[in-house]
Amino acid sequence: MRAPLHHRRGQAMTEYLVVGVFCVIILVTVALGPQPVQELLDAIKNFFKAYSYVISVTS
Repeated sequence: MRAPLHHRRGQAMTEYLVVGVFCVIILVTVALGPQPVQELLDAIKNFFKAYSYVISVTS
């Protein structure tokens, strides 16, 4: 059984998004060096550490 057409369109959109984000990361890394990308990754990690801490405290 095939997935409905709107589900297949959603999958294609996700694939385009992943490829687009990957291309932007590569271009930023080449243009600015790895430092801004590393800072962004560190900020995301710190956010999720704080988020998981808050979730664990409220339970």
